[in-house]
Amino acid sequence: MSGQTKLADAYDAVYSAASRMMWVQQDRVWRLDSLGGGWPEELRQAWRELEAALSVSEHGLEPRAGEPSDPTRHLISRRAAGPIDRPVTFPEAVGEWKARMAGDPGPYEPRMEPYPDDYLVPGRAVVVPENHMLTLTGPFQDLAYRLAPGRPPVTIAGDTAELSRLVHEAADGLREALGTSVPTPHPADAVSVARVSHRPSDVDDLQVRYEALARAAWHASENMPTLEDIRESGDYSVDPAASKAAQVLQDLLAGRSGVFWRERHELIDPRVHTVSGVDWPEGRPVPTLIAAEANSFELSVAAGLKPSAPRAGQRRFYREKGELEKVAISAVRAEILAEILDEYAARIHPGAESGFMHLSAYDLTEFITSGIGRELHETVGF
Repeated sequence: MSGQTKLADAYDAVYSAASRMMWVQQDRVWRLDSLGGGWPEELRQAWRELEAALSVSEHGLEPRAGEPSDPTRHLISRRAAGPIDRPVTFPEAVGEWKARMAGDPGPYEPRMEPYPDDYLVPGRAVVVPENHMLTLTGPFQDLAYRLAPGRPPVTIAGDTAELSRLVHEAADGLREALGTSVPTPHPADAVSVARVSHRPSDVDDLQVRYEALARAAWHASENMPTLEDIRESGDYSVDPAASKAAQVLQDLLAGRSGVFWRERHELIDPRVHTVSGVDWPEGRPVPTLIAAEANSFELSVAAGLKPSAPRAGQRRFYREKGELEKVAISAVRAEILAEILDEYAARIHPGAESGFMHLSAYDLTEFITSGIGRELHETVGF
């Protein structure tokens, strides 16, 4: 192994560990547009400097016409709209989805007839059985964790073709309820995806960049409180997961360990398991096979649960009045949900590959979990 290769590997390891520390903090209290959450300004400044150092790998990577979609930086389920065939970056996807949501007229309109209430508008609303909505939003957590900045390279190795197919068909079920053309091609077949991903270490002046990244990572992690500090102070503005990630980063930088990424449980193998956590039947940790998640989609299909257009004169559903069997979402939200499901279907398809996830995925994971994900979960009461 050449010295340059070792340096690139070292850079990617620090990049991965540092990105993970920032990602598991969840709320970006270090940003200037945040109130700070009680963090000392010196620590916030150190984290801003680390974010800037990590972002160097994004410079000069604007998508080019005809370029294959790179799973570390782009959506792999669709290409950009318009006359130029090019990938869609993570920030572009989030910006587009947020703009569409901001301009969404919503699924309802108030009417006085036949009596005062909010009524679903055909073409602007989709009705989804509640149990099916739970199924549709089930992949959100796993997708977000698969997109986590810094996640190391992985190739899906499980028998996941059936789940991938069912997830895509569920996305098409939403489109069918909207009256759009279906079925659509499976995204794993319809989009050109790069087999070799851009590495964070693909930067100019690698030695200089590595030293700058290592310094920033050390300064951002050295003053993070320990778990014991957090418990004693009762100040949870630092997420305990970020505290543990900071120690992993410190050990890596000090040469005490070669570990730079940790799954939520050591039993998780991202090639075959979901990555957002493990189940604990009888008090013992058991990771979930990706393929096993097909069961919930199969049950929805077998039960005949699927989205539909609202019937004429359909008023809104009220959970507080015990109307729990169905929920309504806007056409805009339904279209975005379908696109997110397609992204998951593409990323868990057998043989799907990805290199080190870039920091630019941060906002995408937040949108999936805390943005539209939280909103859609609230339709079913949590």
